[in-house]
Amino acid sequence: MTVTHVQDGPQNGWLKVKVVGNTTAVANSLGSLLNPEGVLLHVYRGFLITDVDADAAATLDIGFGATGADSTDICSAYDINGAAHHDVINLVGTDLASEGAATTPKGVDWGATEYLNFYNPAAASSENFVGYCYLRYIRVGEDVS
Repeated sequence: MTVTHVQDGPQNGWLKVKVVGNTTAVANSLGSLLNPEGVLLHVYRGFLITDVDADAAATLDIGFGATGADSTDICSAYDINGAAHHDVINLVGTDLASEGAATTPKGVDWGATEYLNFYNPAAASSENFVGYCYLRYIRVGEDVS
């Protein structure tokens, strides 16, 4: 299980997270990332780009909460297996009918101490899945220092 905050160059205000699947064939966490700013954030745009499909019928939940939690604030049960997935999907901010499994077309708040969670709720391996989640946000909370 691997989730990595990618900082390989300027992202123009985008948080870039690499998500890699695993061989576990029961519902399981693919990883979590703590809020990078430490204040309330409002995520107003987001995409999921799939580089490599999962070998089995895995799905993906994306959302905020305690580390490792099955959170669905952003995406719920999106098929990451090649049979029914798209290379790029809108996750947040389309303000249209949700694309794929997106659950927050108008944006969502990310609490100061919450984690961004990636979770496979399916009873299937997510082996070989490689994708990138891009989130754009604004700081709506204040520093307490």
